[in-house]
Amino acid sequence: MTWDNQAFAVVFNELYPGMCRFLECMMGGSANAHDIAQETFVRLLRKGGGMPAEEVRFWIYRVARNLALNELKKTATRTRLVEDVRTHLNNRVTTPEQEYEQVERNNVLAGLLTLLPEPQRAALVLREQQEMSYAQIARVLNVSESKVKVDIHRARIRLRTEFRRMQEPRSAIK
Repeated sequence: MTWDNQAFAVVFNELYPGMCRFLECMMGGSANAHDIAQETFVRLLRKGGGMPAEEVRFWIYRVARNLALNELKKTATRTRLVEDVRTHLNNRVTTPEQEYEQVERNNVLAGLLTLLPEPQRAALVLREQQEMSYAQIARVLNVSESKVKVDIHRARIRLRTEFRRMQEPRSAIK
């Protein structure tokens, strides 16, 4: 069984924007993210129809994540979360001073997120950016739900710890 054009267009239009944002966070940029998102949908098209509708989203994100990981290994680049997570955490900025402070906070957050191991980053991105449940994340990452909970918990603790460490006054040089 193959995809009918209308069914594939519906799936593509529904999932492609979120997939690109997820991959941009995984890849640290948009050029590779869009290429990988397109490759993911090409693979879905090749796979053909017949997959239960509720499985398509999880299959898509799993394949995209695996392609992104392969690309990251191949190019030996560090992953980091970028604009979408920053935007999600932003408050409305009204003055130039507030805007400057928000940019600084975003830069600090992006730097801290690069310290997380990939499984923790991926779980946190899917939870915060894509607003997936723990069960959905487990299906995407192909791990247990308890592992997802542990990874997200550890990621948050690590971010909090590193942020506090950055806030500590540096000891005066004598």
